[in-house]
Amino acid sequence: MAKEIEKKLEAEAVELTSDKRKLRKLEDDEEYDYITIPPDGGFGWVVLKACFLINLIIDGFLYAFGAISDDLKEFYHCPEWAVSLVISLACGFYLLSAPIASALCNKFGCRPIGIIGSFIAALAIAASVFSPNIYIMWLLFGVIGGIGMGLVYLPSIVMVGYYFEEKRAIATGIVTAGTGIGSITFGPLSRLLFDQFGWKKGLIILACIVALCAACSTLMVPLKPTRKRRILQAHEIHDEDVFPPTTTSPLLSDTKDFEAIGTSVSGHKPSPTAHEGEIEEMIRKRSRANSAISVKSRQSIKAEDAVRPLYKEDVLYQGDTKDLPEYQSQPDIPTYIQETTKIPDTTIKSPMKSFWDVFLSMTNFNVLNDKKMIIICLANVCSMIGYYTPYLFIVKVATKERSIDPRSAVFLLSIIGFSNTFVRFTSGWVTKIPKMSPLLVNNIGLTVAGIATLLVPFCRTHALLITYCIIWGGFIAFHVSLSPVIVCQLVGLERYSSALGLTLMFRGITSLSAPPIMGAIRDATSSFNIPFMIGGISFITSALMHFFLMWINHQEIKEKEKIDKGTTKTNPAIINA
Repeated sequence: MAKEIEKKLEAEAVELTSDKRKLRKLEDDEEYDYITIPPDGGFGWVVLKACFLINLIIDGFLYAFGAISDDLKEFYHCPEWAVSLVISLACGFYLLSAPIASALCNKFGCRPIGIIGSFIAALAIAASVFSPNIYIMWLLFGVIGGIGMGLVYLPSIVMVGYYFEEKRAIATGIVTAGTGIGSITFGPLSRLLFDQFGWKKGLIILACIVALCAACSTLMVPLKPTRKRRILQAHEIHDEDVFPPTTTSPLLSDTKDFEAIGTSVSGHKPSPTAHEGEIEEMIRKRSRANSAISVKSRQSIKAEDAVRPLYKEDVLYQGDTKDLPEYQSQPDIPTYIQETTKIPDTTIKSPMKSFWDVFLSMTNFNVLNDKKMIIICLANVCSMIGYYTPYLFIVKVATKERSIDPRSAVFLLSIIGFSNTFVRFTSGWVTKIPKMSPLLVNNIGLTVAGIATLLVPFCRTHALLITYCIIWGGFIAFHVSLSPVIVCQLVGLERYSSALGLTLMFRGITSLSAPPIMGAIRDATSSFNIPFMIGGISFITSALMHFFLMWINHQEIKEKEKIDKGTTKTNPAIINA
């Protein structure tokens, strides 16, 4: 086996030597890309802690609103839907601001945008205390505060993908766990501040805590780009200008590596099968490293573009990058980064090009031509209809309809946070179980969360409400944490930013309308039962849509297998290859 491989390598080396003779001015003609290589540690852990705190503060603050909304309702003498609209506007614009926040981060960097967003959010929340009526509260707290929180939250997600590659899944799990821990702490903290100082002073203190995100944002330091020899595309290679695409040593020198593998420490050679798998793996990586053909064309990456995080196709991907086909097809991380960093080519020269490149990509409605993307968006609309219902109303159900002490009821939000945090950490491992794909785990989570929410009207005791919070907080975490992974798996990495941008837009629009509608239903019926039942139905409907996606995906795989089999039959050379 080793001798046959050695002969193949020698033949390839002869061919490569022939190509080398065609080189002209090798050193002068070589082109280079500039890329940023994530350290996967080091200062990245400091950045990770900062991003964790931002998630804890922003999401914790938003999810704790249900514990303090009664104070606003009493002060402004307004109905439930009007108070719910305050938080729905904040959550809606928080999500809707994702495309513009991404574009701004690409143009100006994550650090300045995060700092500016922190101060916008903090000042808007503090100023809302002086609102003479609920309408001004909508504008200050809801619209402006929501946009500010979106501007600081998005950079915290971007920086995880910017600083981590191989450890991306672990880093993302740590950062997003801040959401759950924020739910644990901010509910009781908000209630304590409001009881001690009144809602106005309490809200100002919370605004000061939000302002601390600016300090966290100062740690979002951009990476320095490094130079890597460019892998030429097939259309760029000419007969008179051929050169090897990577800086790897000639193949003949690699035969020494294979000889070393085939020889033991004592100098004896083992059987041919002993290291067969290792040898084949080295050949496979060498073949990929020396490939000069790429499906997608792109222009070279300049140093000023390399530091722009949103030019990386996977920077917003929150799953394990090792599972991506694009990652598996490359021999090393630098080459993977090089091939997944895309600078849109345009004849228009504008100082805002880097802004418009990302903004137009994340608002590209052409991705909706894919029927799977339409189903994804509609399924997310359904899940968001009921998503904020427990956060907004579970404490009120406990205090107003179950006669539970408010000081005990507020900890129901903390229980949701505990359960949510635990499952977010474990969701990645669950999807590694055989036959447990991210889509299937997501569907199970939505189904169980929906059934549990439907049963809330029958939870008549404090213990049953605690049980509901544990179940719902845990199983809904599967949906929240796995949604980005599912989107990427179904539409591909190349269209991921567009698909994610549209998904967040649909979620944001739903967040604007669902909470006030649920509040209006409560006002009309004087009960929270129907809002929870609607929420449960919406989760189950979303699960059914995702199950339909599984069926579509399965059918597409079967069709592809049929085509591949047909190609193999009509091309016997493929079998002999």
